[in-house]
Amino acid sequence: MTNSPVAVEVDLWGSGRQVGQLRVPQSRDDSGWGTIPVPVVVLANGTGPTVLLTAGNHGDEYEGQVALLDLARTLRPEEVQGRVILLPAMHYPACLAGKRLSPLDGRDFNRCFPGDPFGGFALSLAHFVDSVLLPICDMQMDLHSGGTGMDIVPSAVGHILDHAEMQARTLAMADAFGAPVTLLLKEVNAGPTLLAAAENRGVVALSSELGGGGRLNPQALTITKRGVRNVLRHAGVLEGLPEMGEHGPSRRMTVPDLGHYVFAPCDGIWEAAHRLGETVRAESPAGLLHRIEDPSAPPIELSYRATGLLWCVRHAGRVKAGDPVAVMARDM
Repeated sequence: MTNSPVAVEVDLWGSGRQVGQLRVPQSRDDSGWGTIPVPVVVLANGTGPTVLLTAGNHGDEYEGQVALLDLARTLRPEEVQGRVILLPAMHYPACLAGKRLSPLDGRDFNRCFPGDPFGGFALSLAHFVDSVLLPICDMQMDLHSGGTGMDIVPSAVGHILDHAEMQARTLAMADAFGAPVTLLLKEVNAGPTLLAAAENRGVVALSSELGGGGRLNPQALTITKRGVRNVLRHAGVLEGLPEMGEHGPSRRMTVPDLGHYVFAPCDGIWEAAHRLGETVRAESPAGLLHRIEDPSAPPIELSYRATGLLWCVRHAGRVKAGDPVAVMARDM
């Protein structure tokens, strides 16, 4: 079916509960036949759709990793009608290191799709996910958060699509996930992402942003644990209807263009004017950028370029030129 060199140590078409590894070749000076194991869990029973749930695309985003570990431990095959494939630590080297980028080659795994079967660890694994797993899936969700650098209102996230039916199915899946916000996002460099790869395969797909700041947020974790089961209920893999959180129905919002971002014009220390989740207005002060290289110079004041919910804020104090320090979302 594919020329992928990744070896699968579970039967993707088998029944019951299977726990194993994807073995991705990684030749080293001291291990010419070396592999990197990526944990995989498959639960299958009866007939029904296939749902692929992934986390650890970036190693410093923890809510999804812990939620899928919890699901892997607690979900029983007899509860399932169909098939659930879990990759709780997909970019395994980055997860072990707690870093966004690969400690092997510095790659951002979520900018490697559709991949290259013989391009090294990240590209080879991306090719396997794109060419082997996505074609057997009906739905896919890739769990993200803001990582070390950003903090984000917990959200189920989809892309703005040209295909009206796929857009509607994506929004319905996002509503079912049940985060405080359901968001359609215009993101920077979305083309090589897993979400885009799934969309290109015709798979109903979602991403998420579930907190951040380099920590495991308890509130966001609760939302994530409930959300992944809600997606399985929505798909028909689990019985019952999606459960609503204490925040009520998900608020549908959009970040339609880069005009809803505030970018740092130079390096500096960012002092935000508002807290995450506040309502802000276009042209009002977003914060100050302090430059330590010139103690006599006043800080640079930046302004919001759009009115809406302060959906994403810079968490790390130090920023570089071109970094987003704020992203606004508006109601759909």
